[in-house]
Amino acid sequence: MLSSKLREYYENSPWKDSVFSWYPFEDGVTYEMVMDPKDLSVEALAAYKQKLGAHGRLLLVYENPFALRYWAGKRATNTGLPYDTLFGRGEHPLPSKAELQTRLKLAGFEGQKWYYPLTDHYFTREVYSENYLPDEFLNQRFIPYLSDDTYLQFDERSLYREVIRGGAFEFMCGAYFVEARVCTDDLPCTVDYAAITIYREPAKRFATTVCNDGTVRKSALHPAGKAALLRTLCNHEELMQLGVNIIQMKIDGESLVMPRLNLPTLWDYWANKLSNGIFEVDEMLSQFDRIQEAIMKSAQNGKCFWELIPANCFYDQKNDELIFIDQEYYWENVSPNVALTRAIWSLLYSPAFSADARTNLWLEMLKERYGLTDQFEQLSKQADFQTRVEVFGDITLPLEMATEQTSLSIVKRSQITHRYYKFLPVVEVLEGMGKKSPAIYGFGTRGMTLKRIFDDRGVVVQTILDENLYNIENIQSNKALGNCDILIVSLYAGESIKKDLQEKTNIPVYTLGELIGEQIK
Repeated sequence: MLSSKLREYYENSPWKDSVFSWYPFEDGVTYEMVMDPKDLSVEALAAYKQKLGAHGRLLLVYENPFALRYWAGKRATNTGLPYDTLFGRGEHPLPSKAELQTRLKLAGFEGQKWYYPLTDHYFTREVYSENYLPDEFLNQRFIPYLSDDTYLQFDERSLYREVIRGGAFEFMCGAYFVEARVCTDDLPCTVDYAAITIYREPAKRFATTVCNDGTVRKSALHPAGKAALLRTLCNHEELMQLGVNIIQMKIDGESLVMPRLNLPTLWDYWANKLSNGIFEVDEMLSQFDRIQEAIMKSAQNGKCFWELIPANCFYDQKNDELIFIDQEYYWENVSPNVALTRAIWSLLYSPAFSADARTNLWLEMLKERYGLTDQFEQLSKQADFQTRVEVFGDITLPLEMATEQTSLSIVKRSQITHRYYKFLPVVEVLEGMGKKSPAIYGFGTRGMTLKRIFDDRGVVVQTILDENLYNIENIQSNKALGNCDILIVSLYAGESIKKDLQEKTNIPVYTLGELIGEQIK
């Protein structure tokens, strides 16, 4: 699936450990970890079972051949053939979830728990499970990457919402992580969901796991991260003393432990209201007032806790209560308005808000409400810079840049394809006119596309001219035009050039726009 460039980046980055980093390996249990197996037959799976003890576990990770991204024409990893070709022959390189479930059972693995790594098993930021499926607002956190290859790729975010709404997430997710247990009576992994930040700098790499025992555990993925866990605990205790409603935590071994709250974040609560057409501006403003109040309370000791934002705040609708979580960072001697600006700014990153035409109005309303209109841009830049430096670092930049470059490449390829089919009718028009030997004036993107069309259809272009090759004397004597029977000006809105050329030759001159009925105004 990965291009050579992305593969090299993956192999030399902490991402390669991400997909297994969240799993709570138990002492005394034998594990077999297999990623991207070449053989998933019943026989191969049974061979894994033979290596494991009576209570061993097979952790099997592989890409989903029915992933959403593949419906745009992505090629199969190990064959290079288009998926529609493979499906047409009734075969495909990897099994679906249902198929592998059956094979595992036939191989002796009756006990199974299925997980869904996102973005996929290479660049894993989140892991859902069959006990904890995403809601339709997955795309508020889902960050895709696009491999730079010759096949069509696309940004799945716009479609994941409908896939989840339609109940097809488990069928169309990017990859699978299967816990297959030798002993059916052994309890499955307690983790139902995980968020992983292994892509950050060592001291900021954590796995936060939501467990089925009613707890949430935040564990450091690097020894340098243990100090951050203690700092977060201290921050929560300080904020609680200052009157901020914040979740309680405790240290348990190498992890921070807190109660599992089955509540939406305020971010998701607003997105749900927008989606259902029942969004109430007054309610949002009231909730923002409480966020501002919490930020001001937290600033009493001269600290700016800049993660007091809607995405780090659960909303208990029954009790109309905001409960803040995960307050790892603060800045000394910085205006609390930076934190408030960041809270408002978060609306810009919500797909639900960005798709709503009223969002800019609401942003201006919030800026004015808190007296931030004149400072907002400067405060936003300050928050953005500090967040990048302190939280993310530069490790994710190569992946972001590769995705951005590929996105631009996809757009460019799409434009070329659109232009090709737009100009294609010119061949039939020339046939209708009895013209078989065209010449082209102008060899930019339009002229090159027209030449390609003629080449593909077996039409021989007699000559190509543009302003750098345009020789008036040759045109007037028809030497430059050779044996052509029509001259086509490919330039957009090339009427003035057409008139100039008509005065210099007796060969018919047309603009490309005329031949395809192109509207120029």
